[in-house]
Amino acid sequence: MAAFTLTEPLHAPERAWAELTAHPELLFGHGAPDLNRGQPYTATSQRGSGGAGLIEQVDPGRIEFSWGGPHWPQPGRFVLFVDHDLVLDARSVPDADGPSAHDHWRYILSGAGDYLNSANPASTAPVLAVLFDADGVLQVPRPGWLNDFVRLGGPTFVMDAFAAERECLAGGGDLRPLLQTVLDGGGTGTTVDEILTIWHDIVVDDEAVALVDRVRRAGLVTALATNQQSYRGTHMREVLDFDRHFDRTFYSYEVGHAKPSVDYFSHIVEALAVPADQVAFVDDAQANVVGARAAGLRAALHRTSTGAAGLAHQLQVLGVPLAAARH
Repeated sequence: MAAFTLTEPLHAPERAWAELTAHPELLFGHGAPDLNRGQPYTATSQRGSGGAGLIEQVDPGRIEFSWGGPHWPQPGRFVLFVDHDLVLDARSVPDADGPSAHDHWRYILSGAGDYLNSANPASTAPVLAVLFDADGVLQVPRPGWLNDFVRLGGPTFVMDAFAAERECLAGGGDLRPLLQTVLDGGGTGTTVDEILTIWHDIVVDDEAVALVDRVRRAGLVTALATNQQSYRGTHMREVLDFDRHFDRTFYSYEVGHAKPSVDYFSHIVEALAVPADQVAFVDDAQANVVGARAAGLRAALHRTSTGAAGLAHQLQVLGVPLAAARH
């Protein structure tokens, strides 16, 4: 069995534990569990890697949990220590899965460290514009979609499909032929249209979208800031009619840059003609929050499971006013 230890330095360790417990997705990704002893979970990173396990013990500065892939004989043993550094100690990892597990947790820990070491600008100027991410904030894929991907495309399809999508987010690629190549390699007989149907099966959070409307009625500029390839972005625009809630929309495939690139956010700030420190941004991916902060924006990390109530709280923290709700 393999073992490894990973370390990520922290610039502000005094706030790291509170951030991690408020945002377990920093450690586990999509599907992150509440950090309660005995809590089972299945979670997936932003790039499609992931696993399942159990939260076994939580003490200040220390989280003990199991984690493993679907084909592992049993989950590995993991302990995260939070002090002046983030330190992850992994044990009982199957030898054959050691490299991929190490790669996954290196990616996770690096992303968590980047977020914990970032900060919003020290500005007291009023917020004039608000950028909203779409997936994970205003909408989510229908539950079970990743299982459908695996069922139709095979065990490696999720990571392969996500990699193909990343090639298209800045508008430089066509997803259809890329997916066709992946599907041909899997040999399952699944069509690209079947995959896109799942990818387009979106559940809109109407209560969260209502908050966008309230921000707009409060006199602020609202903008959609979303990473999308052209097929899904067109579906959002033409079928879901997303654009009507926003003064401006910035689909990454149209912008020519994708989050978390500083260039993406700089493009938006220039287009809005608003000082960067007077632009607020909410996203469920920590890398995108880090990118926005690097561009000078005020950004907050949203936990998808908190829904509209969590979004309202993040807007309040960022200093965003809300008009009265309509009944």
